[in-house]
Amino acid sequence: MMMHNHRSAANALEGQGGMRCHYVHVYAVVRVKLAVEATGHRGALEQADAVLCRHGFPVRMISADKAVVEAEFAQEVTGYLVDEAGDPDHMRSRAYRADHQPDDGAV
Repeated sequence: MMMHNHRSAANALEGQGGMRCHYVHVYAVVRVKLAVEATGHRGALEQADAVLCRHGFPVRMISADKAVVEAEFAQEVTGYLVDEAGDPDHMRSRAYRADHQPDDGAV
């Protein structure tokens, strides 16, 4: 995965035919398979939660915890957040549902 400096990415897109840099946060579902020792399902779930929450999410494309057996993108997007470069107060930021429709929080 290639990482870009926010400032250089914004500068590269500014002024190209009125286009502006937008930072899109894609909220994607990830499946993480863990190997834990437990006496039953409830204990296994508690151990899995401990691994996932103990020191932050333990997967960074390469496992950050030995209990992680594998992790992959589950091919499901639950939503998006779009931030515009040059909008430090996020006044033009907007959340969207997975179908790209604005997410106004109504259910």
